[in-house]
Amino acid sequence: MAKPIFWRRRGACMPSDCLVREGSPFHEHYLTHQAVDLFGPGVCSGCGKHGFHPACEARAVQRVRAFDENKRRLLEQHALHGTYGVVGAASRQSYDFAVAALSAYVERPLDCDPQHAIEGAGWWFIAEGWIGMLGFIVEKEGATIYPLFSGLAARNWLPDTSADWCTIVAYVNGKVEATERSTNT
Repeated sequence: MAKPIFWRRRGACMPSDCLVREGSPFHEHYLTHQAVDLFGPGVCSGCGKHGFHPACEARAVQRVRAFDENKRRLLEQHALHGTYGVVGAASRQSYDFAVAALSAYVERPLDCDPQHAIEGAGWWFIAEGWIGMLGFIVEKEGATIYPLFSGLAARNWLPDTSADWCTIVAYVNGKVEATERSTNT
């Protein structure tokens, strides 16, 4: 039997599309790993009741599919290349400029992964965050920086959408204020 599991993906608990099947090498790890069992061993992660519940598994799989579909749709709608990451030499140069501007703003080297970046027509989303901070939008023209706080995601909540995308859509809709400090490098 399969059980839905919850993994931490960049700071947010989400049901995984990866289900742990009894007898698999991961099943024993799943039963003993404290961070995965939300309510304790032998308790359904979906509803908090004892046992395995196919309806809870089906809801978890349905939620994952909804999140994945929304992510795909938002990438097609807002990402310049329809995907995460840096695509091509011009994109790399533009990304490096955005990272340099953001590094100057936070006054430290960044620990960001270009595979998690999103390039819009006139901006970059850089997933550099900490508690309360999901990332930053850096505009290509002028390197204006927009911090994307977790509270912004809550105020601009979209169903079945990650907090990152809630804040990016808020920026696209003009609901995010730029920083006041100059970031010209």
